Amino acid sequence: MLKYIYMGTPQIAARILEKLCDQEMPPALVVTQMAKPKGRGYKVTPSEVEQYARTQDLNVLETLDVNAPGTADVLKTFHADVIVVVAFGQILREGILKMPKHGCLNLHASLLPKYRGAAPVQRAIMDGERETGVTIQRIVKKLDAGDVFLQEKVEILPEETSGELLVRLAEVGGDLLVKALKKLEAGEAQYTPQDDSLVTYAKKLEKSESNLNWQQPAQALFNTIRALQPWPVAQMELHGETLRIFKAALAPGKSGATPGAVQTDQKTFIHVQCGDGQALSLLEVQQEGRKRLNIADFLKGYRWPSID
Repeated sequence: MLKYIYMGTPQIAARILEKLCDQEMPPALVVTQMAKPKGRGYKVTPSEVEQYARTQDLNVLETLDVNAPGTADVLKTFHADVIVVVAFGQILREGILKMPKHGCLNLHASLLPKYRGAAPVQRAIMDGERETGVTIQRIVKKLDAGDVFLQEKVEILPEETSGELLVRLAEVGGDLLVKALKKLEAGEAQYTPQDDSLVTYAKKLEKSESNLNWQQPAQALFNTIRALQPWPVAQMELHGETLRIFKAALAPGKSGATPGAVQTDQKTFIHVQCGDGQALSLLEVQQEGRKRLNIADFLKGYRWPSID
């Protein structure tokens, strides 16, 4: 049986590891990021990958730097045929890339060469893409530039958020990785170079992107709201207070209204004017320090000055 090391950290990587174990294809070693403080109490919490791996009695190695000499020495003792990387959060250097017989494989949540980089799912939704997918590629020094082993397309649903899409991509990715490892073991691996003329990049999300720019068209803002979940979540300022926006819908605009202008009956709807003359109807929102609410429940408890 093919002997492999699995490297991953967040929930998507944990789900894919679970699918591998369900197929009786457990890794020889699981490598994950060192536990970090989380939540309001800053409790040190193991990664989702480590938590699942412990339930399966798998060998687990936590590390702050997988390329450190001591960690690399540990990896060598497993004599892995291949290293599989899924949202690990650290870059593998040449010493590790050359370690396994079949090299290192990365599962990337886009249709490479499109959306190389840190936030492929979020950027695809933000750009209004109708499909994305999962790619298994050979890891090379250049970011997400390795030859493609396997790839599968996935439709992006019209109202789907990044978090919801990631759940579906984890299911597809897990199945695709099982297929890849079986092909590798059978000596059936074939790799296709990426077309550099089609490369696009998905830069890391920044907290500052949560502030909506109402000069943009309504559709672009609608896509942004979907893309920024579960983090950092889109927001606007309403009478000096930050209002987080979880769900919205396209709505007719008010003729002559300034982008960012708010219309409401203070009972059932809030519409915000956008730069193209359309508006967004806010459907689920959250005030600072309060619960997430549908717009009708929010309006029941919200008191504001009259709005033109």
